[in-house]
Amino acid sequence: MNDTLQKLARVRMAPSPTGFLHIGGARTALFNWLFAKQHNGTFILRIDDTDMARSTEESMREIYSGLKWLGLDWDEGGDKGGPYEPYVQSERISGGVYVPYVQQLLENGTAYHCYCTPEELAAIRAQARVEKRTRSYDGRCQHLTQKAKACFAAEGRKPTVRIKMPNTPIQVDDIILGIRNIDPGTLEDEVIVRSNGMPTYNLTSIIDDVEMQITHVIRGTEHLNTTPKQMAIANALGLKVPQFAHIPLVLDSSGRKMSKRHHGALVAVNRYREQGYLPEAMLNFVARLGWAYDDKQEIFSVEELIEKFDLGRVGKSGSVFDLKKLEWLNAHYITQLDVSARTDAVIPFWQAEGLVDTTALTAEHRAWLEKIVGAVGERLTTLQDIIPQTRYFFTDAFDYEAKAVKKWWGNSAEKQNKTVEILTSLSQILAGIPAFDLGTVESAIWKYTDENNIKRVAAMQALRIALTGTSFGPSLFDIVVLLGRDEVLKRITRAIVQLSGPAA
Repeated sequence: MNDTLQKLARVRMAPSPTGFLHIGGARTALFNWLFAKQHNGTFILRIDDTDMARSTEESMREIYSGLKWLGLDWDEGGDKGGPYEPYVQSERISGGVYVPYVQQLLENGTAYHCYCTPEELAAIRAQARVEKRTRSYDGRCQHLTQKAKACFAAEGRKPTVRIKMPNTPIQVDDIILGIRNIDPGTLEDEVIVRSNGMPTYNLTSIIDDVEMQITHVIRGTEHLNTTPKQMAIANALGLKVPQFAHIPLVLDSSGRKMSKRHHGALVAVNRYREQGYLPEAMLNFVARLGWAYDDKQEIFSVEELIEKFDLGRVGKSGSVFDLKKLEWLNAHYITQLDVSARTDAVIPFWQAEGLVDTTALTAEHRAWLEKIVGAVGERLTTLQDIIPQTRYFFTDAFDYEAKAVKKWWGNSAEKQNKTVEILTSLSQILAGIPAFDLGTVESAIWKYTDENNIKRVAAMQALRIALTGTSFGPSLFDIVVLLGRDEVLKRITRAIVQLSGPAA
């Protein structure tokens, strides 16, 4: 790759808007975006919606929003325009972009009309299987006479257009996989225009790449079998093809390709956004799916990715989707946010649960929320985790966790009576201390446990369950102070009633 080409690099992502943005699609976008950034190049977002029956505006919007959330801005695209617009293939089809190319192929004899019906094609494929031929279509329509074509047309048959595959090997020089020589015997004459006049993906994709001056096509290996077909079309038209780089598949733990069909929402980028993953964590994670800088560094800022990313370091084999690693990365990036930024990040999750009303958020209430976030500290794996970690700060409408109650409040009358005694004493102490701050609360509770020979953990957990319903969470002293004296005393009284009642 020479210096001139590096400066002029033009790359693209060309998703089909038939569903949500896939993790693999996000990685393809990232690798293209990084390559463009490194080489002072241009990143193009083109929408390949030739599958019009399944393509939707909703999917297109989700792709746009997912990439924007990740911070992967594009220089040219369907929503931005550019010197080679339109960038949506359905618009290019309606504008007749591909018609002259098809006409050229028909005129120079490298493409032909095929009048075979679906039933005839099924029979041809069946015969090919019996004869163990690598080509499932035998090219029988290549040499139809005008009379035969007229007869088929009179029957009402509408022809497809097929490209003639060459008889010599097609060489694919792949940046990642190296040079591959494709046996022409494995390639059948591909349909490039359907009988309804709709051009197919292999035709539109390579023509758009050429017309938009794409220098490098960086895409997943699931497209590897389409590359020689697209090269054959370009060669038949006398067009210069881009350089290809096929990145490895994303696999699950059993080695199966991560797909929308088999893994559902697990591969949807917006699912992670909704669950409270940070875009920085997701970018770091997908960058490491198949690429490594060395055998040590796991965490990369966006700036470091731009500096260090290299297609030459992308592996040839599939990379395993490790959710635990993503969770670890996300927890890391959450802890890197200061308390104010972390509060901004979790407020939408509180709001969605009806716990916080941002329309009535005073400075005092905001300060209290920040203290809650500070108390939670590094306990968040996702932003959504703020809900179970803090719900009890906003409401006392919670149940006491059965397992915690059994362990710390007891399941015998004797143990429960002891718990009531502890909670009653703590209530009296907390009601009478002069200041309701961390130092005073902590000192008063420790004094009570030490003077009465009560295990600190027993008293702490009994009180924690009374205040929160659970046995885990931030420092108990933070919880006590943040709830405030009145709320604490009210909740202790409720717990005592629970323990003393007939159902206790």
